[in-house]
Amino acid sequence: MDLPSIISFNEAFYPHEGGAEMRSYELLTRLAKKGFRVKVLTNPFPGDVDIPGIEVDYVSSMEEKQYFKNSSRKVMGVLKFASAIRRAIRENQDFDVYNFDEFPLYHAIRAFSGIPEGKKGYFVWHEVLRDFYRESGILWGIAASWEKKVTRMFRNHIAVSNATASILKNTYGVSNVNVIPNGVRTKELTTDEAKDWGKIVYVGRIEPHKQIDTLIRKFDGMSDFQLNIIGGGSQLGYLRGKVDGKKNVRIIGHLERDDLIKEIKSSWLFVMPSAREGFSIASLEAMAASVPVITIKSQYNLAATEIVKAGYNGLVSSGFEEMMVDIKGLYRDEAAWKKLSGHARDFSRDYDWDVITDRLSDLYTKN
Repeated sequence: MDLPSIISFNEAFYPHEGGAEMRSYELLTRLAKKGFRVKVLTNPFPGDVDIPGIEVDYVSSMEEKQYFKNSSRKVMGVLKFASAIRRAIRENQDFDVYNFDEFPLYHAIRAFSGIPEGKKGYFVWHEVLRDFYRESGILWGIAASWEKKVTRMFRNHIAVSNATASILKNTYGVSNVNVIPNGVRTKELTTDEAKDWGKIVYVGRIEPHKQIDTLIRKFDGMSDFQLNIIGGGSQLGYLRGKVDGKKNVRIIGHLERDDLIKEIKSSWLFVMPSAREGFSIASLEAMAASVPVITIKSQYNLAATEIVKAGYNGLVSSGFEEMMVDIKGLYRDEAAWKKLSGHARDFSRDYDWDVITDRLSDLYTKN
């Protein structure tokens, strides 16, 4: 059987940092190895890359600073990207599967009519944010209308988690939702190495909704613990100023993959304080390294129900004050930590990227 050809529309792609970028890279490279023809249309953030098996075309000449602003996007950047995708899809009519990554939504609306008749269009949902958009002002209300329109335009939907699929169905009545979760390189992260007791790591984007500034403040006086913050983003410089004089907090910034893996493997606990999270691949990577995860319950933190199972592979706190209490309690209870650690490792095995890719391959090839 001939494998279908796939074209994917992504606002940013490898090596740009982010969970959505990682997901697309891991899945598409594996599909290419299976024999699928794969092409990606994206922005040049940060620039040209050579990825075996994948054709990458840059549809704009924008720099990252012209598109992203803090944890969001600039209106003009979104409009330019959407127009570029609309033009580009007209020049790419020979694919079988047209895959649109969720953000910034408008690119899918502008390009939808360009999907050739008889071909499949898929929309990938990382989050469903209607209420969040409506609460965030007039311009964000426009994004809510885009979200609704996408649910009506596309017949085929992919959700990265059961929680996202459920919200999509309950919010918009969408019935045709396939859950293809995010994954992890379990072999790369599995380890029997001893942990540095009390060492806590955060890995992810350094943006306001991640609430890293509050986390840093809460570590004042917690001399038994070392907090290492890894990643890049708009608040990196700001946070470095916040840790001056704090011996138990380090802002590391970006790390190359090998060094990042070493940092995760040696950690005792992974902290994910985000107010808004669609999945959290980084949390899953920590679990694969036998590192429990602690997070905060929030309406828009779907990882607190999808990935972090309270009392099984991690802890879910009601807020920062309770998070600090929970961290101290776990520090004093090695038996409880060992149970969480073992369950975290076992939980991650069902999310190996090879397993997830097989599921996506089956979806794309079914009639």
